Parts: sequence; structure tokens; C-alpha cells
Amino acid sequence: MCDRLVVFADYGLDDACATAYLLSHRGEYRFIDIVPVGGNVDAFTALKNACKLLAVAKTYCTGLDGVRLVDTSGVAQPSCNLPSVHGVDGMGDLFTDAPAPVCTVLYEEWLRALSGNYRILSLGPCTMVKRTLLGAPAQPCAPVVIMGGCNDEEPNFNGYEFNDGLDPDSFSWVLDRPHLAVTLDTCRVAQFNFINRGKGGDGLLDILLNKSVELAAARHADRCYVYDYIAALALLYPQRFEARNVKYRGGVMRELRAL
Repeated sequence: MCDRLVVFADYGLDDACATAYLLSHRGEYRFIDIVPVGGNVDAFTALKNACKLLAVAKTYCTGLDGVRLVDTSGVAQPSCNLPSVHGVDGMGDLFTDAPAPVCTVLYEEWLRALSGNYRILSLGPCTMVKRTLLGAPAQPCAPVVIMGGCNDEEPNFNGYEFNDGLDPDSFSWVLDRPHLAVTLDTCRVAQFNFINRGKGGDGLLDILLNKSVELAAARHADRCYVYDYIAALALLYPQRFEARNVKYRGGVMRELRAL
């Protein structure tokens, strides 16, 4: 049984939605290591966004015991800002900067100690996931859940899905290991289209989803898919999805589809 969840997140708005949901549905995981990485924003901005998100989350969640941050800002990583999708700060421009309300450790220190029963959820490019799998003393106790890739619909970044396109070599490398992929094709189905979602409640996830819909509606009136949030659902509720092997860029991807 995996008792530690490691979340690699590039802290766009959908990463924030996924994190808020995971914090409110801890399930089997006693510990959550949040690893901000470059992608939707640079690694330093991702860390700043994670800090202010967790500061807000502390007022909404029943404590953040067992949660810690991992600082990867000293490691070179790819990134590409998308303000029309994620806001100027990369995370919806909803919250002010704040110090982290949890312990923060440097990546190399964290990596040396990463052992035991842990699982990885990758919500951004796979650059740091590959580095971690190569350098950790122990491997994950379950397949890595990856958000990224697509076959059925057009990609969204220079001929690739975004997380794949920022570092294709690392993405392919991770696909050669045990994995489950939540792709754009997984997400782009009617049941995950939030465009007509009502305002809902006033919880943290509601605030984030409302902003996601607002920004999506300004770009196109018919769809809003909060990709990383769907990946979090797939991680926590695997019984709601089925896995199938699909050909992908000369290899095989284990892709999830909603039941």
C-alpha cells in the first residue's frame, strides 16, 4: 500500500484544482509531498504559487499535517507561460503571495531520502519525474499517473500535448516505465466539460473551478476541461476508469478512459 503521494505540479490553474481536491480527499495517503516544477510557469514561480495556494488551503482544509513542499527552483527546467489559460501569475490571479504554511525542503535533500511506499502523480512536464526515478533510492510502489499526451484530437503545443511538448524525451522515457496516462483524449468527453457548471459552493475548489470556467469561456464558449483535476480523479478513483494500450509516438501508452 502506498502511504506517500508525490505530486509534481507546474502550478497552472488546473494544477491548483487538482491539489485542492487531493488535500480534501486524502484517502490512503498519510503524506503528500508537493513538488512544484517548471511548465506553465518557471520553477521559482511554481514554488511561489504552491506557497500561496497552501496558505489559502490551510483555512479550507482540516489541517495540512503530513504535507510538505519540495523546492526544485535550483534545477534547470523548461517552461512556457500561458496567461490566457492560467492568468498572469500562472494560477488564476486569485491569491496574494504568502509564505508556505508547511515544511519546505530542497530537492536534492528530498531525493536522497525518498524511499518506502510512495506513488507519483505527474501534472506537468516529466523532466523532474525522470530525474527522480533515476536518482531515488527506491522506485514507486504503483504506476506513475501522468497527465499528458493525446492521439484522437489535435495537440495543443507545437505539434504535441503541452506536458509532452516541453520535454518529449523525458515524457517518452517515463512512458517506458509502469504508468497510467490521463491524456487530452481522456479528458475531452462530455462528462468532464465544465463550461456550463454553475457557481456551486464557496469552497477552495469551487473558487478555482469558477476561475477555470471564466478563463476558458473567454477563449471558446463551448468547452472547459480542467485536465489536472481529472488526473487527480483518476488517481483517487481508478474504478471509474479503464486502461487500454494505445500506440503513441512509436511506443505504447497505457491510457485511461472514463467508464
